[in-house]
Parts: sequence; structure tokens; C-alpha cells
Amino acid sequence: MQYVLLAPGPSMSQAVADSVRGQKVGVLTSAYPLAPWADFLAATDAGWWRNYPDAKLFAGAKYSAAKVGDEVTQIATSHVGTSSSSGVLALEVAKQRGATRILLLGFDHKGTHYFGPYKNGLRNTPDRRRKEHAEQFAQWGRVNKDIEVLNCTEGSALKCFPMARLDDCLAELAAPGIGPNGIF
Repeated sequence: MQYVLLAPGPSMSQAVADSVRGQKVGVLTSAYPLAPWADFLAATDAGWWRNYPDAKLFAGAKYSAAKVGDEVTQIATSHVGTSSSSGVLALEVAKQRGATRILLLGFDHKGTHYFGPYKNGLRNTPDRRRKEHAEQFAQWGRVNKDIEVLNCTEGSALKCFPMARLDDCLAELAAPGIGPNGIF
């Protein structure tokens, strides 16, 4: 089963989110307004949930690594800690929901967000934290080798997963008799 994860990096847009409507989709943090129809929302820390209280009204399932309330499911595994990236949390959620292939969009891993810097009291991720997050992504990939993860974010600085074009990945799934790894 394939999941598409939408992160709020500078490359994310309404057009990108709309291009995967109809797929199994998870959204990370502030990308949720672009895909209110997504299957799940993942945001690691309680501070983000406090600053985005409307996110608790998101129609799909909601996940965090921190305890944030009854409407949000806490995920606690050895691979996802409360200081890890929401992207790593989303990978774990997609895995637990049965994903065998995950496509990443908006995972620029540089710059701010598609909406610019936070202006609501949250801090933007500093470079040193991005390096820690990159290692967390790589560690997750090493532990979950049976799940194919493809980074479809053009120009991404996150290099631990192979790069791919979204159109090619979606075309593979649409081709009769061809599965995500080539054949059925």
C-alpha cells in the first residue's frame, strides 16, 4: 500500500496537495489546511498543537509523539521520540497503517515553510536540528528496510532516501499489471 506524505516545506503548495488527492495521504503539521481530506495528521510536539488548536478539528486521524489530549493518538516507539521530526513520526504512522511504499512531498529540509516563517510564537527549525532530523530519517530508513521511501521533493536537502519524480511514481501505480516494485 502506498502513502503520500505532505510536509510544509517551501515547495509545498495547494497544487501539489491537490495532485495527490485520491491517494492515501498523511499531512505533517502546518500542511494540514492544504489537504483537509487527508487520512491523518502528524505533529510531534505539544507546542505545535497548542499553537494550532484548530488542528484538533481535523477530520482524519491525529497523531503526536507527545500527550496532547484525547483527540490525538500518542505514538511512542523507540524510533519516534518527542524531540524527533514530525516527518519521522509521519513515516512511523504510515508504516503502522500498512504502508509498503511512501512518497515524500514538501520535504525540502531547508528554508522555512510554504507560508514563510512562523509568526505565531513557534520557532523555525535551526540548521543544527535539521542535521539531527536528517539522522533520525536515516535511522528510520535503516530500521525499516522493507518499506520503500522515495523523496519526490525536487531539490530536497534530505538525501537518505532515493529521489524520484511524483508523476513517474503515480504512473507506475496506474499502469495495469505493474506494482510499486515493477511487477505484481
